[in-house]
Amino acid sequence: MVRQGDAFEGNVQHLQQNPLYNCKTCKRDVQHAIHCYYLVVRVSDKSKGEAKFLLFNNIAEKLIRRPAFELLQEAAQENPHFLPQSLTDLIGRRLLFKITIGGNGQKEQNSAYVVDLVVDDIHLIQHFDPYPHIVIFNDYESEED
Repeated sequence: MVRQGDAFEGNVQHLQQNPLYNCKTCKRDVQHAIHCYYLVVRVSDKSKGEAKFLLFNNIAEKLIRRPAFELLQEAAQENPHFLPQSLTDLIGRRLLFKITIGGNGQKEQNSAYVVDLVVDDIHLIQHFDPYPHIVIFNDYESEED
């Protein structure tokens, strides 16, 4: 499976209905690729620690209630520091994340945890931590604010 991401570069070299993609991993041109989108959010809790969480398209869509590709299109039309409304709506929300920790134990400082599930049900959140406070940061706050 070819995915759009770190080791993949998409180029439309034919008509719009017949795109050709170049996979940098296997060094081949591919006509039929599955586009995968992901969202990286920075979160913290009452401990003031921060972590990066990686939400793939299916998880991100459930959280923001719209397809990730729409965010990509919306952001492309605005300035580089634009944060779509569906993402700003996440700031300050209390959420519970089920994550996957990779084999390396996330030892790298900038590594992201893959999110398997996001829950906003207050009763379930309180079951795991009676005093949770998860904050999603806006990386693009202007310096004038």
